[in-house]
Amino acid sequence: MLKTNSIHRVATIDFIRGIALLGILLVNVQTYSLFALLRPEQVYKLGLDQPATYAPTQFFVHLLVKGQFYTIYSFLFGLGFYLMSEKNKLVGLDSNRFFKRRLWILLALGLLHAFVFWFGDVLHKYALLGFTLPYFSKKSVAVLGKWVIGLVVLGVVIQIVQALAFPSTPSAQAASQQQFDAVVMRVVTTWQQGAFWEVMSLQSLGLVMLHVMAFKHGLASYLHYEVMFLLGLMAGKLQLFNRLAEVKNQFLRIAFWLFPMGLMLKAVASLSVFDIHLSSSNPLTFDPLLFSLSDFLGTPLLTVVYLIELSLLFNRYPSRITHWIANSGRLGLTNYLMQTLLCMGLFYGYGLGLSGRLTLLESLGVAGSIYVCQVGYSNLWLMYYRIGPLEWLWRKLTYGKKRV
Repeated sequence: MLKTNSIHRVATIDFIRGIALLGILLVNVQTYSLFALLRPEQVYKLGLDQPATYAPTQFFVHLLVKGQFYTIYSFLFGLGFYLMSEKNKLVGLDSNRFFKRRLWILLALGLLHAFVFWFGDVLHKYALLGFTLPYFSKKSVAVLGKWVIGLVVLGVVIQIVQALAFPSTPSAQAASQQQFDAVVMRVVTTWQQGAFWEVMSLQSLGLVMLHVMAFKHGLASYLHYEVMFLLGLMAGKLQLFNRLAEVKNQFLRIAFWLFPMGLMLKAVASLSVFDIHLSSSNPLTFDPLLFSLSDFLGTPLLTVVYLIELSLLFNRYPSRITHWIANSGRLGLTNYLMQTLLCMGLFYGYGLGLSGRLTLLESLGVAGSIYVCQVGYSNLWLMYYRIGPLEWLWRKLTYGKKRV
């Protein structure tokens, strides 16, 4: 009975990971198609899309997709650490030693991915923050819960202090925006017309800009990752994926209360798409702060709701489609990196050159098509092999000749 529950638990986790792959791609494809780099007025000026379709589509992507699926992956990373540690202990291996080796390999892979192929890489962030997990693994669930609350409060305080202590002035914001726009237009031109080496040379610039923006917003994204790591670790310690039938009613009550709160906060954060100002007295200070805090709090709340609903969906309505999606999640690392290669070939100037030639809806359609192909490829691969190619390599480099 325990073996059956364990297998079903893993399938549930793989299904959630498979869905997260789609959400991540829907967000990342907007960078390749330029929409993530440009303000709405720039989109309209360049003729990339029309306000009647672009604004509402972008609003719903911000509301329902952006942020939630990277944090789902963060949750699964923390949960995966717990499961790996327990498995290693059962076979007498030093779990922390092998986990740290696994993180160093992930860090190298992530940095290669970030500097050469995709500056939006998340693997190196997971690897760096992942070194905190061996410390937290010794803590009780109650202590981990206090850490989660503390980190959320810390994120709120940092953003408030930063906004009030270092307020932006119109002249400073205009100068900063002008410099940012100049860099963005350089990126746009290079991505549409540049050769492979020219595009690659901009990846490091994009990576630095992303980290600078993260610090500018009070390290909110890093705190999101850490909070979800700890929630995943807590879920593992509580054996929640082995007890879904038992905790179903509690989960549904949690989702019932969190969903409207998370949706409301994310809706406020997403209003920036329409260039709506909520503060009449000092919009340069209070509007960005309000949008940032709403996103910081709303994203993890909706993420928890998604995790609950996806877990219950897979267990209540198992089907061939859900298991196909779960198989794509089994190749999570392979599919994540494959998305980069496919988007490079489709969008960059040295490939099909779709960058700047599609509307937002069309770009999302391309992302959906890529995902369907990945689901098909994953299921075909698993007909012949037990594990994905990069998953096999990662495990091989971690354990060497040891079998776990």
